[in-house]
Amino acid sequence: MPDPPAASLSLERYGLDEGLSQLSVTALQADDQGFLWVATQDGLNRFDGHGFRTYRAEGLSRARRPSLASGSIDSLAFEAQRQRLWLGTNDAGVDVVHLPTWTRRQLGVDDGLSHLRVTQILLDPGEDGAWVGTERGVDRIAADIGSARTLGATAEIVGLAWSPPLSGPVALDARCGLWRVDEHALQGLPSPAPDGRCVGLQAGADDLWLMTVGNGLFRLDPTGHVLQHWPADAFGAGADPSALLRLDNGDVLIGFTDGGVSLLEAGRDTVRALRFDRPPGSAITQLHQSSTGAWWIGTYTSGLYRVRPLASVILHDDVDLGDMRDWASQSIRAIRRDGARMFIGTDSGLGLRDEREAWRFVPALARMSVRTVVPARQGGWWIGTQSGLWRLHEDDRVERIDVLPDPRVDALLPDDDGLWVGTRGGPVRLEDGRIVDDPRLAPLDGDMVTTFHRDPDGTLWIATNARGLWRLTEDALTRVEPAGAGLHASLWALHADADALWVGSFAAGLFRIDRATGASTVITDRDGLGNNVIYRILPDGGGRLWLSTNLGLSVYDPASGTIQTLGRRDGLRSQEYNSGAAFAGRDGRLYFGGTLGLDVIAPAQLPLRSPPARPVLTDMQLLGYDDTQPRRSSDTDIVYATDITLDSEDSVFSIGMTAIDFLAPAAARLRYRVHGLHESWIEPQQARAELSMNHLPAGRYRLEVQAAGRDGRFGASRTLDIHIPPPPWRHPLAYAAYALLAVLLVAGLMARSRRAIRREREHVELLNRTVAQRTAQLEHANQQLQLSNAQLDAATRIDPLTQLANRRALQDWIAQTPASATSTPLYFFMIDIDAFKRINDGHGHQAGDEVLVQFAGRMRALCHERDLLVRWGGEEFMLVARLPGGDAAAALAERMRAAIAGTPVPLSHGAVLTLTCSIGFAPWPLSPAWPALGDWQQSSAIADRCLYAAKAAGRNAWIGVVPGTTADRQQLQTLLAGANPFSLGDAVRVLHSTREPPSFER
Repeated sequence: MPDPPAASLSLERYGLDEGLSQLSVTALQADDQGFLWVATQDGLNRFDGHGFRTYRAEGLSRARRPSLASGSIDSLAFEAQRQRLWLGTNDAGVDVVHLPTWTRRQLGVDDGLSHLRVTQILLDPGEDGAWVGTERGVDRIAADIGSARTLGATAEIVGLAWSPPLSGPVALDARCGLWRVDEHALQGLPSPAPDGRCVGLQAGADDLWLMTVGNGLFRLDPTGHVLQHWPADAFGAGADPSALLRLDNGDVLIGFTDGGVSLLEAGRDTVRALRFDRPPGSAITQLHQSSTGAWWIGTYTSGLYRVRPLASVILHDDVDLGDMRDWASQSIRAIRRDGARMFIGTDSGLGLRDEREAWRFVPALARMSVRTVVPARQGGWWIGTQSGLWRLHEDDRVERIDVLPDPRVDALLPDDDGLWVGTRGGPVRLEDGRIVDDPRLAPLDGDMVTTFHRDPDGTLWIATNARGLWRLTEDALTRVEPAGAGLHASLWALHADADALWVGSFAAGLFRIDRATGASTVITDRDGLGNNVIYRILPDGGGRLWLSTNLGLSVYDPASGTIQTLGRRDGLRSQEYNSGAAFAGRDGRLYFGGTLGLDVIAPAQLPLRSPPARPVLTDMQLLGYDDTQPRRSSDTDIVYATDITLDSEDSVFSIGMTAIDFLAPAAARLRYRVHGLHESWIEPQQARAELSMNHLPAGRYRLEVQAAGRDGRFGASRTLDIHIPPPPWRHPLAYAAYALLAVLLVAGLMARSRRAIRREREHVELLNRTVAQRTAQLEHANQQLQLSNAQLDAATRIDPLTQLANRRALQDWIAQTPASATSTPLYFFMIDIDAFKRINDGHGHQAGDEVLVQFAGRMRALCHERDLLVRWGGEEFMLVARLPGGDAAAALAERMRAAIAGTPVPLSHGAVLTLTCSIGFAPWPLSPAWPALGDWQQSSAIADRCLYAAKAAGRNAWIGVVPGTTADRQQLQTLLAGANPFSLGDAVRVLHSTREPPSFER
């Protein structure tokens, strides 16, 4: 983490709403997987930068999950060699958890512990257990955690630290007693504040740091003698100290009971108070630095805080805007800084100030949306607003230039001879306050101009909102239509360098037009941009491009191709920026205006590279099925697992994964693949993801996961080997048993034949004839048996009345014809004869059977050989057909409806009946983009809902549900779960033959 500037640091708070179990943070500890463990008075929390998983004591939760000896924890330590987390509890002694298995070993007073409240834990660097500090002294616990041994009685231990010069621990109690800890006892060291009150102890390479209440901060040599002293008044008047931390670089942090934090930088004698944008509201209880350099602050009643690491990059107080609560609008539309004067245009006027003066507002421009400010050649500034063009003189006089055919101004570009004005009715050229008639501009009459750019050779580039990019030369205005990636129609940003023209689009990303070839390439969110809406492009001194978007700032380095993203969690005021609201200062700072104020950036402070995030597999959820019913489910922690063997019936499971990067948690993202299933990486573009697998064939699979940090570079892989064994009847041992049984059977038959031959040798000829006869009879009998079996099998798969397939035949057909066999989905049609009961009631059941037979015949005539027509039950039928899309399915549904409604059904006794039917249909899989999403029973259930909707709409109709143009996985899962299709917007298309949109009541 970079050294903090004098400006305020930005804090990100985590409390109950973010999932923290309780607001009193009592201890902080990182583990070898990158998690931060947060102890509170009510539970232990594992934090990955995105959410908390809470562990509590037995009896506090009925769920079957890992638990603790006590939920009130005062100290933490992590033993990397054995992957054990040591917990010092408030009321249950020491609780040591082996994280890979969550097996626990607890020690209390009966095991030799001096007190049940454990305030400090120091692990032995020699891998031989730990020293623990309690309310009554220091205890020693061996690595086997068999028992505890008291080394000495003291007041409550408030500090335990390893001293390299002493090759052993040093302990500090609450009464400022300082102790050297050896193998058998405590040895007193000189205390700088005897009988005082102490709060913390830290050790450096050759010194000790001791914090007291009332006597200040002491730096001691290893023997306890004072090297330096900072009295209490060095920290200012006010609250008492409550926490102490020595940072990796030698700096010292001191926390106070009023929520303040002070910093003593290494090699300096002056302590300074750190300023926070949102200071903690209660006492500081813990200070922690992670291995990546991130700072964490735990408080007494305000929760957990992360110190955002980009304090030297994002400078909130650079222009003294504050939070802009006293401004008419916080939405900034225009920015300019000319020497000592700075302008801020908002949606409600123009603010300006001269150096060291207060901000003031221009009354004539009040309540106007100010979109651009540029210097005027004759002095003063041009102000473009949505209400017209204005001239602001240096003495603050305002003059309106009322000559524009369209007063809505979005862009201004001054040159030596005049002013280019981009309006929502096209480009306009002004000279001496008058419009210059230029026939070249006619092609853009009526089009909104968003920005201009002038090349050194005089070429003027004009970007528009709906008609792309145009180039104005001395001869003509022509539209730019590059080869390669082309160019989007809606463009809002332009920047040029010697090699390329950079164009920011609305919703299509960043385009680069090569000056040498004229071809374009495009960079989008798939390449790492935070968002595809690019409002402005500003270069920094290192050649990087800073892009303001609808989702934070993106920083693109053309030299390396890396993209870094900055957002609200990094300390930006705005997440959504405004068009035109950006400015590059002469001092190298960049200014970006958004919907929530101004962000000032010191781009040189942002490193070119960032450390990669850490990929972690968190849990596996198993859901088995017995036929179509859920059998059981379970949730298993797999953080440390390297391979997993599932049961053969574990047909459905999901694996959770996360990317841990406490320096840039919002920018972290994952990618994963399963070798043998995925040809390329799956990139969910987020820090948390879940891999769901459904009915994988038996075999061995390897899941590989990688994570990227702020710059998008992926680091080392985390792998998990997954073994899915075959069912028992397909196990290799089962096949061996089958083969052995066959061998024994053949051997028995051969032995019996030999005995028979010996006994009947004299009757060989007769036996041969008999065998031949019997063989012929046996072959005939086998043929009869095979015929009978075939007839019986057909009888069990065919409906005897309609001679259509039944449900059993459908299940076999589905098993042999998977939906993923081709890219064309299967469509399930549920077909029901309308008012069939009146036929049975009015004409008898024989007439009803005739109707069913003729109905089946008409349906069969509409089917292809590859389709399957099933009698589903009663008067309900199902047709399964492979069709290219929803429109083809709708056309088939209409043919079926018309085939029934268009021709009456004659009965054997002379009556003629008019029939209609209702139809519902849906595809399987529901979307080709996610072939594993849903099974055929869920698709048929959607078709059944459509059928009932058709019935409710008046019958003699068809209704179908297919994916829409903007379908995503979550919305389709919601549909499968029973959501109303019309509630999902464009994600789902409802096709129907009814006059009015149907209603889904089930």
